[in-house]
Amino acid sequence: MQDASIVGAGNSVVQIVGDGNTVTAGCPHLTLTRYVARRQIRQDLDRLSPYTRSTPLLGREMELASLHTFLNDLRAMSARVLIGGGGSGKTRLALELCEQASSDGWNAGFVTRTELHRFFGQQNLSDWGWQNPTLIVVDYAAEHAELLSKWLDELTDRAVPPKHVLRLLLLERHATTETGWWTTVFASGGWGVTSKRALLDPSEPVSIRPITRVGDRLALLDNMLAQASPDRLIDLPMHDDAFRDKLMQLAWGGDPLFLMMGAFEMIKVGHASALALGRIDLADALAKREIDRLQQLAQPRSLDPALVQHLAACVTLAQGMSREDFERFASSEKAAINRPSGGDPAVLADLLELALPRINGIAPLLPDLIGEALVMRTMRQDAGALAVLRCHAAFGRPVTESVIRCAQDFAQHSRAPLHWLEGIIDALGENCTELAALDASLPMDSVVLRDVNLRVAERVHALCTAGEEALPYRRAASLSGLAIRLALVGQRERALQAAHEEVELYRALAAEHPDAFRPDLALSLNNLANRLSELGRQEPALPIAQEAFELYRELATERPDVFGPDLAMSLNNLANRLSELGRHEPALPVAQEAVALYRKFAAQRLDMFGSDLAMSLNNLALRLNGLGRHEPAVPIAREAVELYRVLAAERPDVFGSDLAMSLNNLALGLIQLGQHEPALQTAQQAAELYRTLATERPEVFRPALATSLFVLSLETREVYDAVSALPVAREAVATLAPALLHLPDAHARLMGALLDYYLQLCESSGRGPDAELIAPLMPYFTDEE
Repeated sequence: MQDASIVGAGNSVVQIVGDGNTVTAGCPHLTLTRYVARRQIRQDLDRLSPYTRSTPLLGREMELASLHTFLNDLRAMSARVLIGGGGSGKTRLALELCEQASSDGWNAGFVTRTELHRFFGQQNLSDWGWQNPTLIVVDYAAEHAELLSKWLDELTDRAVPPKHVLRLLLLERHATTETGWWTTVFASGGWGVTSKRALLDPSEPVSIRPITRVGDRLALLDNMLAQASPDRLIDLPMHDDAFRDKLMQLAWGGDPLFLMMGAFEMIKVGHASALALGRIDLADALAKREIDRLQQLAQPRSLDPALVQHLAACVTLAQGMSREDFERFASSEKAAINRPSGGDPAVLADLLELALPRINGIAPLLPDLIGEALVMRTMRQDAGALAVLRCHAAFGRPVTESVIRCAQDFAQHSRAPLHWLEGIIDALGENCTELAALDASLPMDSVVLRDVNLRVAERVHALCTAGEEALPYRRAASLSGLAIRLALVGQRERALQAAHEEVELYRALAAEHPDAFRPDLALSLNNLANRLSELGRQEPALPIAQEAFELYRELATERPDVFGPDLAMSLNNLANRLSELGRHEPALPVAQEAVALYRKFAAQRLDMFGSDLAMSLNNLALRLNGLGRHEPAVPIAREAVELYRVLAAERPDVFGSDLAMSLNNLALGLIQLGQHEPALQTAQQAAELYRTLATERPEVFRPALATSLFVLSLETREVYDAVSALPVAREAVATLAPALLHLPDAHARLMGALLDYYLQLCESSGRGPDAELIAPLMPYFTDEE
């Protein structure tokens, strides 16, 4: 079990192959683990844990090859961010990489939460070094953003180049280069920002893709069935075309964990029924199995089964507890939930150490999704919410991170995790450090978390701007996050004000320290141009977008590896600003250059740049349509749709709106070519997607829904008649009306077109217009205007 070695003398990396080892050294040292002790399979569901490595790594040849290229690059130090949803296989892939690197003579392993904090508590941290090629993996990177930022500051400020290479692999579910934990790590800290970004390989987060080959999916299912049901009560129809097609169409079919979970359910309900289950259904079914196991262990020991389940959920929220912490917490929690006779804390600890073992304590229920499902089943209604807050009071940030993951996975089915997060925000009060950590950890691209995101960003900004001693770059960074989150919830005027303030602060900082703050100024200018455009202020938006592009051109000339993607983004936005002013001719070559750059990046890393390529293709199709070049526009728009279909299947909460937008634009192109039947079908798909989105977030998606309904009505008239098209046009007007009344400058142009069209249909149909609907809108369209 124990296999520890101190490599070299003086500064050291200590690699721990087993678990639970204690090593001391005189100089700063770091302990790594490959979780060998967790490979033991004690019960069936342990096979689902990535740490047991119970199944071969299938369908990840390209990912492993890319990671080996990352390891073998000539640079002395580099970092990569690997992102993917729960169950996508990030941890399993990193474990395999560590095994292979170790066999090649590397010090390779994970650094745990406890070890990371111990490491940063050492003296003379700037003297830390390593005597072999070293790979350090940090899981749940968002939780450690501040420490990682300081660590990279230390690493990039080294006066003497290291003798051996260092690779840092950060794993997380989400990351965006605009705000959040990624910017805390790689784009904060003042003068060293450019050096930290230069460590990145590649310059943006890398998404782990689904398993795409049907043979790999079948092999993973078959392997898990063979382990979980040795008698093989279930025989997979491996060569049945319908079964294979169903497996490839499943929303979760490309995620290794869900395939393994599906295999467990196949044993119970058969393969056809198992494939009909959704992600939440699978996780909940296996959590129920774990609850039954815990209760069966509790009963012969005369322990309260409900109390055992409750405490297992608390341990899972805290991401594990030491025995000492558990006994102390269990004593208070028994009283809090009025179960004083449920069992002695020491006996409860004995049971949970048996059921959920780990070195020196009790483990959370793994994998995360099953643990989250246990928490969701246990922490119900007000009593559950109070228990979550007690866990947070006792164990802090790990509980916050667990609740965020619950919200990501379960908030579309239950609002409970959102209420838990609101309670945690209230509990943090004016704790600026913890609020900033929460702000960095929240995924910005999640629709269901947008209100929580905004509330935290507002609180952080208020605290960052309090008092004259507030540092300008911290105020600017807080404004950046605030502006983006205000825009995402449809508060565009406030977003614009924040963006203006952010630009002014970064102008002053960049004038004083250009090397450090030019990238921040460029990004803030780009965001300001977007905020102006959203409010219909295209004239002032264009020169700001132009300035952002020129800054990014300079930066990309100096550091193409770091700023090339930013340049492509600024080109795309500049093309949009030109087009909004009717300058379609100059917009076209700008849009083409953006697509060319993104094609080059996507050819190297489709997993990372696929969404950017889709976005740029969609915009190029619009530019071509604006010039009347519909023939070349339609295949480009179709390519964008197909890319977004794949992305939305993997992450509907993030890319569903992009798919709807691209479908609507494809429908417009098909209309111009006279292909009305396919245009109608495409417009119907777009409208249905937008209806769902507008139901969830009306203030954000009403204008887009109104536009898609406009297109759908046009095609309904073409394929059928004006009578059929009229109710769709009326729905479009009614949908946009609240947005017009709130922000007339932003929506008057679209509403004018909708009203003209609606009145034309009324006349063609011989129907009178809905006077009650249009009367409040007419003052915005007087003759003087």
